[in-house]
Amino acid sequence: MMPKRIWTAELVIEELRRIRCQGPRANRKVDDAARRCFGSVRAALRVAGLPCGQPERRNKGWTKKVVVEAIRQRHFNGKSLLRTNREDRALYEAAKNWFGSWSAALIAAGFPKQPREYYTADEVRLIIIEMYERELPLSCRATRDLKLRNSCKKHFGGWRNAVESLGLGDELRRMWTPQKVIEAIVRRRAEGYDLSKTLHEDIGLFTAAKTRFGSWNKALVAAGIDAVLREQWSEEKVLMRIGQLIQEIPRDRIRSVDPKLACAAERRFGSIRRAVSIAINRNSGRKARLAQ
Repeated sequence: MMPKRIWTAELVIEELRRIRCQGPRANRKVDDAARRCFGSVRAALRVAGLPCGQPERRNKGWTKKVVVEAIRQRHFNGKSLLRTNREDRALYEAAKNWFGSWSAALIAAGFPKQPREYYTADEVRLIIIEMYERELPLSCRATRDLKLRNSCKKHFGGWRNAVESLGLGDELRRMWTPQKVIEAIVRRRAEGYDLSKTLHEDIGLFTAAKTRFGSWNKALVAAGIDAVLREQWSEEKVLMRIGQLIQEIPRDRIRSVDPKLACAAERRFGSIRRAVSIAINRNSGRKARLAQ
């Protein structure tokens, strides 16, 4: 292991002359040592008798008072103080030279830069958790809170990353494309789900399918699945079917024997029990009329 080089003023001068004998060249280690020994690379180059790489900055008539007046005049003329570094480089550099920074020059001119407010990372997480617990959509746009959006970007790199940091990534709105809809339908079928229940079990996929393809059945066709048209259940048809079933099976088995009938009964009558009651009363009334 080579011993650590100890930089002295003489060694810095020697290295500068060796490195820069054929013109200006930068060397980080030598330049750092020059700053420690001489205060700046420029000062070390002067001692070494070497030309500096850049001419010294000159303030060409700029004073603190002139800088302040120029900033105020720029504001009076309706020009943006935020774009000064691109639109008036001389003023911007003079302000930095005299005041140390552009912000300090703005303060001296009476235009303090408004501090940018942010939530802390913990506050961002608490806001997201509250939205989740209130069952609100986890969308930053929905909150209309610019401070929240900026805070997410500052602490997490963006809204999605902030939500995912809490393990709530699945709650984010999925970005549906036609291909993603098809892939989701195929995956859902492969996992053994009943595609006819998608509306109740995955409203996001069902809505996206209707949006992208015009209807759920068209989306099924696009996914290579033969679409089965939903059976049209009228109140009369529901009651007739229930009337037939209750003569063959116990009432509590209607859902397991004919799930579609059970769903239709709930849609038309509010519950299977009510539909069964109406069907029994109707059958009883019919039998009474026949007996007469």
